Amino acid sequence: MLEDLRVDYHVHSSESDGEAKPERIPELAGEAGLVAVTITDHLDPYAPGYEPTPGKFLDVPRLLSMLKWRDEWRSSHREHGVDLFVGIERGPLPVPLGGAAPDLVIASVHYLPADVRAVRGRFLDETYWHAYMKSVLDVARGPQVDVVGHMAGYLPINPMLLPGSTFEERREIEREIVRRYFTQDWYEKVFRLAAARGIACELHCPTRSPGPDMVRLGLDMGVKFSVGSDAHMASCIGEVGWAYDLLESLGADEADIWSPEPGS
Repeated sequence: MLEDLRVDYHVHSSESDGEAKPERIPELAGEAGLVAVTITDHLDPYAPGYEPTPGKFLDVPRLLSMLKWRDEWRSSHREHGVDLFVGIERGPLPVPLGGAAPDLVIASVHYLPADVRAVRGRFLDETYWHAYMKSVLDVARGPQVDVVGHMAGYLPINPMLLPGSTFEERREIEREIVRRYFTQDWYEKVFRLAAARGIACELHCPTRSPGPDMVRLGLDMGVKFSVGSDAHMASCIGEVGWAYDLLESLGADEADIWSPEPGS
């Protein structure tokens, strides 16, 4: 059963904007019944408002320290029962890593280039969302990516939000954008690139995206999916039940779930 092989490959620690300290995350993963967990802190010097400090963004020196800690943890916890990986989540552009070799790179289009104009309250701007979809395709065909992150969830709508917008209002806006613009033809283009390159597309549990029909399409096209909670709160680590229920319902098996290379 896939239930017995649960992983969470998208977790944030206090080294960027997560709650839990890195050393606490393997323990929390074990308590959640996971067999593997990846700490994927934000590392993106091109992001608006980038601050390379704990609580904001990771930087390369701290990434190198985390990779060293990962090796020490693996050596001293051989019987722990949870495989620990350390990766990063970047934005739409490759980032300098200074020789660091994270276990995986999630590439997520958190923002669009400055010349792509967003207007507050204008949520269904066709030009803006076509630019977003093009950016996702650029990520899928470009370098430094193992997982295409939340391509149909956590969309870059912050510049469009009105003051006082709630979390649920944002989710509903995103769902309407996906319904209106994210056509099967676009998904097929992303999936074709991912399958050809051996990279994964993320099953993003907080936003339950992509939807079942598109996940079925991806599986039929030979895409592997990476499962992630995108946990920022410690209590959310391992909240991946939606993804596993969906995969089970679609007849997926262990081979359909992407994992970092063993020993990476």
